[in-house]
Amino acid sequence: MNRFDKYIMWFVPSSAYANQESLRLNKLFVNSCFLTALFALGYCAMSVYMAGYFFAFAMVISVGLFLILPFALRQGVSIDVLSNIFLGTIAVVYVLLVYWDGGIRRANVAPWIVLLPAIGMMIRGVRTAGIWLIIGLLIVAVFASFNFRGETFDIKFDTAKDPLFHLLSMSGLLCIISFIIFISERGKREAQKKLEAQNDALEKLNAEKNSFLSIVAHDLKNPLASVRAFAEISANDKTTPEKRKTYLQYIAVSADRMFELIKNLLDVNMIESGKMGLKYADICINDLITAYIVQATPVALGKQINLVAQLPDNKIYFKTDKARLEQILENFISNAMKYSPGGTSVYVQLSEDAGYLEIAVKDEGPGIDKHELDKLFKQYSVVSSVPREGEHAMGLGLAIVKKIADAFGALVGCQSEKGKGCKFYIRFPKAERSNLT
Repeated sequence: MNRFDKYIMWFVPSSAYANQESLRLNKLFVNSCFLTALFALGYCAMSVYMAGYFFAFAMVISVGLFLILPFALRQGVSIDVLSNIFLGTIAVVYVLLVYWDGGIRRANVAPWIVLLPAIGMMIRGVRTAGIWLIIGLLIVAVFASFNFRGETFDIKFDTAKDPLFHLLSMSGLLCIISFIIFISERGKREAQKKLEAQNDALEKLNAEKNSFLSIVAHDLKNPLASVRAFAEISANDKTTPEKRKTYLQYIAVSADRMFELIKNLLDVNMIESGKMGLKYADICINDLITAYIVQATPVALGKQINLVAQLPDNKIYFKTDKARLEQILENFISNAMKYSPGGTSVYVQLSEDAGYLEIAVKDEGPGIDKHELDKLFKQYSVVSSVPREGEHAMGLGLAIVKKIADAFGALVGCQSEKGKGCKFYIRFPKAERSNLT
């Protein structure tokens, strides 16, 4: 968008942004007002040159009106009302021109008759164009009837300069029509491109959701089948208490997998519907990380992974939503353990410098190809790295992290190389922290 387009967009009301066609028509209207004001200013100069001072004064008033209309549009006045005022002003200027030119004497009538319906067509459609074509023809018919009855008007212009005046007026009017047509067509092309881009995005989203539903169906079906099978075996009288206990543990694991999936789905739905309210409170980040590591350590030990906290000696406090920050930690740590082989460590790091405060989770897993990093925080996206045996990747956890971070005004990202592990981080800018403190 160039600087001129930015100026034009300043006059467009916010309500017009909801619809591409409405946005295009509003931009077209503002452009038309400024172009016509420029042309009317030129007409004013020509009128002074040809000694038509009264007409020049009328043109100055019309220039002012053409310039006021975009400001009225910005204030929320209906574009339907303003468009008709705009075209009505042109019609009044046309009446004055014909009157001070002594009636209908030259061919300069034609472009004016074309101008009214042409602009009406481009701004408001066929119906408006038809109305103003009828009005233009009625103006011509009224003056023609005066001439037919032998009535004449005093000529206010220097008739010796008529050829130049007619040439400039017709050229100017045709230029206005051409410019407005150009602007209209350019707006249509831009709207069409945006519509095509939106359609492509919707098709991509639809494909992602179809893929996601397939994954959900698969990931729910398997644990449900396991629950049913182990429940039936446990109910068998021949099953020993030891085996029954093992099977019940398997049922609990399967139930946990289903619970995690449903929880993530509910989180996505809540965030996308705008119902995620943040509840800020003063907390110590060091203590939050330490407490969560204590909670997650039994799961890590079960996977033969060592959870290590790397925290600064000084305590770091600021206002944040404790539950949501824990949710980010949970997703980062569970994601790290999901891809880390046994015997490795996962490090939870806290650091700050002059620019930001950073919470990071670093693992010693297989890492991620650089070309896949931009997919990490997109909903339903799964990278090529394979999780540990028995683990599943839904492509939801990191997407939830991204949405929560956006709500915080924080930055999330990942640093990784294939075969060298990953470092996932969230950074709170110092300026943002000062607002939260």
